[in-house]
Amino acid sequence: MKIVGYVHPGCISLGPLWNYGWLETARLLQTLRRDAGCDCTLIVGSRFLQEAKREGTMERLRDLRVVEIDEVALFKQTNALGVTPTAFDKLVYAEERAGHPALRMLAEEIVRKFGPGEPDVLISPATPTRFLAEPWSRTFRLHTESLFSRNPFTSNLFFDHLGTYGGSIIGRAGDRLRGYQATDAARTLLDAFRARVAAGLDATDPFRSTDIRRGFDRVCLLPLQVSNWYGFDEQAAYRTQFEFLFDVLSAAPRDVGMIVTEHIGAGVVLKDWGSDRNFDYLRATFPNMIFVPQSRSFNTSSQFFVPRVDGVWTVSSGLGFQALLFARMLGSPASSYIASVAHATDAASFFANVGRAAPESRDGFMAWLLERYLVPESLANDGRWLLDYFLRRLAAARAAHDPIDAFVPVADAETLMDAWVARAPQPVLVPFYSHDWVEGVRAELNELYRSKSIRLTAPFRAVARFARKLRPSTTH
Repeated sequence: MKIVGYVHPGCISLGPLWNYGWLETARLLQTLRRDAGCDCTLIVGSRFLQEAKREGTMERLRDLRVVEIDEVALFKQTNALGVTPTAFDKLVYAEERAGHPALRMLAEEIVRKFGPGEPDVLISPATPTRFLAEPWSRTFRLHTESLFSRNPFTSNLFFDHLGTYGGSIIGRAGDRLRGYQATDAARTLLDAFRARVAAGLDATDPFRSTDIRRGFDRVCLLPLQVSNWYGFDEQAAYRTQFEFLFDVLSAAPRDVGMIVTEHIGAGVVLKDWGSDRNFDYLRATFPNMIFVPQSRSFNTSSQFFVPRVDGVWTVSSGLGFQALLFARMLGSPASSYIASVAHATDAASFFANVGRAAPESRDGFMAWLLERYLVPESLANDGRWLLDYFLRRLAAARAAHDPIDAFVPVADAETLMDAWVARAPQPVLVPFYSHDWVEGVRAELNELYRSKSIRLTAPFRAVARFARKLRPSTTH
């Protein structure tokens, strides 16, 4: 069987290597080649290969056929069509624009470099591939990502043949999946999984002694996400995390405590230094905003708060699914793909009901995720099993009249219980940066901005910036 991994060459606004982790797709291909003898090809942007060479990890591509797409040459061509790199990524996300000339150009380049024939299966991390549906009409295109995988959760992937985000089965049919009638075995699995995760979070919770309610009867979690990424930008009308934060805090009643956490890997949003400082303003304007500085010490801080709050409001974060796992009220904008499984899609109804009554159960949907959507890491690491799973999914997709029916059971109940619960990782708390280090840098910057020399030279720096704007550009 011919299987292709597609690592999208588009350069997104977050930088050329922000999505370098997608190169892990090569590991799936290596597994399929090693265990099942599949003919595996990796289609990848040049910069990812250059980075792999620089860090000495080209071994991960050993025995794979590699098709390299020169993203610089590609964008010279798309620019001639008036499409900037950022706009190009938005075209990829928008299914109705799959026939755009810029995407046809990309598809033609991929097909030309791949050569004769079509792959049987294409695996694409986090990137819609509708633009390849016409030239590779017989290819089973799977879109892969994870909903929750940080410790103590079991690492997992989903393989959605319909698309990503709004194009996924959750985006298309989540309203029907909410009431899914799970089998007794699936519900038993869900209960065991939930208990295992809850115990793991409790065992490593660094905020156990933190009073997150601080006198509020109702408390919600507002996890900030990543700007300039279509997984956020195309799900709601916000341009930045600050705009998102400000809008939700404005809608929240003052008697509802709002715990705000940052996606610390993408940078700090709440700032008390620099020209874009906002923390003092937010704290004064929204006294119900709760921020725990120590949350910056861990990549996983948000998930420790989920079981202790009454509700979670998010655009498209996997924390929304964690809220449903722990029977917390989930709110999300109507434009988001997880709105289909949320309890509220507008702020007014969310805040009117959160913490006042138990939200409608989503256990049927969560059981469906574990039984039919998410593939645990231990199974994905077995190439023979994975190939069989792809073949079962392909047969079901071709026979299904209802797209939900294309998602067959991942494995039998005993195998799933072993993969999700028995093989769950030991709870470990992994620091991002130490809180002391973060606070030390912040204190140094504060001191720098308060220094006499900085204040005295501020007018000269302003004049210099103005002069640079007036300076004519030159070419060499």
